[in-house]
Amino acid sequence: MPALRHIAAATLAACALAACAGAPEPTPVTEPPARACAVYESSDWAAWINSMPGPGAQRTLHVTGNIVVPTPNYSATLTAGIADRSAIPVQQINLNLTTTDGMALQVLTPLEVRYEGPAIAQEYRAIRIMCGGRVLAEITEIETAH
Repeated sequence: MPALRHIAAATLAACALAACAGAPEPTPVTEPPARACAVYESSDWAAWINSMPGPGAQRTLHVTGNIVVPTPNYSATLTAGIADRSAIPVQQINLNLTTTDGMALQVLTPLEVRYEGPAIAQEYRAIRIMCGGRVLAEITEIETAH
């Protein structure tokens, strides 16, 4: 019975310290959103539309850039995301990072990334590079090659 009194006293003390009346549930510690994307730096982003004529030619959107990741175990791909529904849309391009399991040398590693896919519009207002739910870069100068 004395052990139960100590547990009850400890619970009451903890409750008083945490202001039990209306104290929020503790939230699990997670990685902050800014680090959900393992890119340390990004640069040299460019986008253009290839609308060169020819047999079977289709308009294509091209996006390139450079990123720096924490280890050589990372690889990166760019995939088409959503586009807004305006007359001159903003197209999102998603940067997808994968890493292999196992030990890795902790050295910042540069990677070049490229995307090529169908151009859904004659022109774009901007191309947004998204990574981990945040905007990594926005390209507003998009040339069209005729």
